[in-house]
Amino acid sequence: MRQRALQAVLLVHAIEQTDPGGDALSLEDRAEAGREAADGRSLPAAAQLNGESERFLVRRADALLARLRVRSPGVDRILAAASGATGLDRAILLLGLLLGFGAAFADGARIDIFAYPLIVLALWNLIVYVTLIVRAFGSHDRKAPVAGADAAVVRKDGFFRQWLAGLYANRVRARIEALIVHSIGFNAPLAPGLRRFAADWCELGRPLFRDRSRRLLHLAAILVGIGLMAGYGARGWLLRQAAGWGTSVFGPASAHAALVTLYGAASGVSGVPIPSAQGVQALAWTSPTAGGGPAGQWLYLIAWTALIYIVAPRVIAVIVTTLSLWRHSVRLRTPPSFVGYLTAVLRPLSSASAAAPPAGSSG
Repeated sequence: MRQRALQAVLLVHAIEQTDPGGDALSLEDRAEAGREAADGRSLPAAAQLNGESERFLVRRADALLARLRVRSPGVDRILAAASGATGLDRAILLLGLLLGFGAAFADGARIDIFAYPLIVLALWNLIVYVTLIVRAFGSHDRKAPVAGADAAVVRKDGFFRQWLAGLYANRVRARIEALIVHSIGFNAPLAPGLRRFAADWCELGRPLFRDRSRRLLHLAAILVGIGLMAGYGARGWLLRQAAGWGTSVFGPASAHAALVTLYGAASGVSGVPIPSAQGVQALAWTSPTAGGGPAGQWLYLIAWTALIYIVAPRVIAVIVTTLSLWRHSVRLRTPPSFVGYLTAVLRPLSSASAAAPPAGSSG
């Protein structure tokens, strides 16, 4: 089922299961919604979930939600909370931006042209890319059976990604719970059904939560790179800090070779040249407060390097993860309980159809 359709059926199912007396959703409304869903169509086969029976359940759920909104408009907020972004998204994205911006100030009051925070972030991202590629092309994952596909995805996720996906699901459930508590005074009979819906959705929506958490990490990494670029830009353009290097680690020739390795791709793309060994030597610090030179060209090289090794690959990863999120959102599995639910919904309709006299018959 598609995400929106499954959520609608899941919500109505949860309310019906926790409200057998019809206090939140009357029995008359349920019967009428079933007749509307079946109007002009043949009834689907009982105890068999397929495209026809799922569409029947979706039509019935939409009819019931239309009635429920009149008395409890908060159900739309519940559905939006189950699908939308959480405070966790905003917090992690802001943290990523601040982390990158702060990392740019790690080398003190002068800009080190080797940009060690950039090196650390670039190496970390390269490790992530290699790991993702190895997992994507792992033969044992491609041969996983369909029934165990979700389990295979969980196994190939690292501990942090599994933890973040679980945290994401818990935040969605907490948002729904907060809405329930806020509105319980207006419609207390509805609360048990909404809580059951939250629990059921957090179980069935796990593939979406995994994809959302992955995309969130990629977006956070993009903001770390952007924050790093902004931090170095602030140091060079606003604070007018000089750029240079200390000679304790490298000599001029080895320093030039290291800079070519670090900034070679950025220089090739942007056209900003890397100074010769003599030019690099002229940028050496001569004292704790003297030496170095203008930071302009190094700011461009740092920014382009961050774009090439951090931002651009992560943008591609966001696109791929978004496509995976879309693919999962249109192919969500239906829970086994829907088979019995379908049978229970169809039973009165089948009885009424059997009891109805044939067309054209007389009393």
